[in-house]
Amino acid sequence: MIAINIISSPIGGGAELLVRELHRIYLSQKLDSHVIYSVADKHTQSQNETVFGVNPRSPFNIFKIRKALKSLARSENSDLIVHVHLTWPFFYASLASLGLNNVKLIYTEHNTTNKRRNIPIIWLLERLLYSRYERIICISDGVKKSLENWVGPKIAQRLVTIPNGSRVYSVIERSTLEGRTARLISIGSLSSRKNFATAIIAIAQLRDEVESYTIIGEGSERPRLERLIEDLKLGDKVKLLGWSDDIEAHLHAADIQLIPSLWEGFGLVAVEGMSTGLPVVASNVDGLREVLDEDNPSVILVDSPESVDEWVSGIRASVENIHDKGFKSMATTSRKQSEKFTLEKMADQYLATYRDVLAEQNN
Repeated sequence: MIAINIISSPIGGGAELLVRELHRIYLSQKLDSHVIYSVADKHTQSQNETVFGVNPRSPFNIFKIRKALKSLARSENSDLIVHVHLTWPFFYASLASLGLNNVKLIYTEHNTTNKRRNIPIIWLLERLLYSRYERIICISDGVKKSLENWVGPKIAQRLVTIPNGSRVYSVIERSTLEGRTARLISIGSLSSRKNFATAIIAIAQLRDEVESYTIIGEGSERPRLERLIEDLKLGDKVKLLGWSDDIEAHLHAADIQLIPSLWEGFGLVAVEGMSTGLPVVASNVDGLREVLDEDNPSVILVDSPESVDEWVSGIRASVENIHDKGFKSMATTSRKQSEKFTLEKMADQYLATYRDVLAEQNN
């Protein structure tokens, strides 16, 4: 078996991190693992990585993917498990593999919704493309439930839930909040669905109760968020730092993690933050709710993510919990929750899925 992951780029968190870590784990297990990227700016290629140097949206990816798959199949004379991630690879890999009998497609669905589902009649095309995949892995039960409604009962039989794995960072002992105010952090792409604007407006109301709010990430919403920060005179409080290769250090420097997303497939950044002992204030949405566990004393869930008042209340409640329970107690419950979602567990479950698909083929 040859395992091939296809994704647009290695740069970023979420799905991109998942692919990089899967490849690392499989290589360490001496498996025949490969990764295909359309582009890979500022990424140092490792063993068995291929970069096309083509815009991820370009249809030329179809021909390049097909050529790469045929080359691997000829050189190894083996079955190919082609594991696809995100929108454009989803489209192009399904077309590139037509007529290649030794290729088995698997797709990971990372979100509970997307913009495509707002386009009339597109579900007809999507059902045709989803039908090309032997398994559709959903990263949470919330993602699975949403996708079942979209693809219909026949394709829904191919859906399985495998929670994402996360990097597990070191726990640190944070200093008390006595005599100082809290340092807040968010990690994620600067996109509308991450809803950072609402969190920033909440910080404006809490400016005397918060030392800083750092957002790690990049994206199309940056100009809008920069204007909002300037309009609210929060330049000394809110920092947009862009992407960072040292997430652990930023998490260690924070006291509370905010995740104001309007929707999430899986709360990967929540798991990373809790692994360092951080308490979390997050939107009460599918994906996040499953990962965080609303009964966890380190977690505050905001029922209405677009409500500034609820974010103000949630942040204040988290600060109060820290004062009442102490960072040490909060760190213990946060860390315990994060250890349910390791990269190794995820990789093992993916491998089991690959083998199930090949076993069905041979029966």
